[in-house]
Amino acid sequence: MSPAYAQVEIRDAPDDVDYPRWETGEEPILVSAQCLVLATRSDLQGDIEIEVRLDTSRDEVATGRLLFDGELLTTGQGMVVGSSLTELHHIPLTIGWHPVRVYADPPTDPARLTVLVDRRSDSG
Repeated sequence: MSPAYAQVEIRDAPDDVDYPRWETGEEPILVSAQCLVLATRSDLQGDIEIEVRLDTSRDEVATGRLLFDGELLTTGQGMVVGSSLTELHHIPLTIGWHPVRVYADPPTDPARLTVLVDRRSDSG
């Protein structure tokens, strides 16, 4: 996918989420309860790859540096991954908080991001 403005998002599916704001433009990741914005290599350098793995265990890891290890809130319409300016891919998820880890390869200006949505330890 083409990373417009060298960034992609992982967020709750509705369009009215609280987007985090860049402070310096040098941050590798921005975080709010419903949205992660990740810096990538420039779209002029080519497309990037985003892999999403669902129902992963905490033992599973991915290539690259761990950029985020936390939770993302979804409100019942799942999450979307990609660029709102070029293409977004829908990922079905139930309502609630989901454990999410994001790996970047290479760690700076990544060409590949791996998103692990871990199995929740409880039923909801």
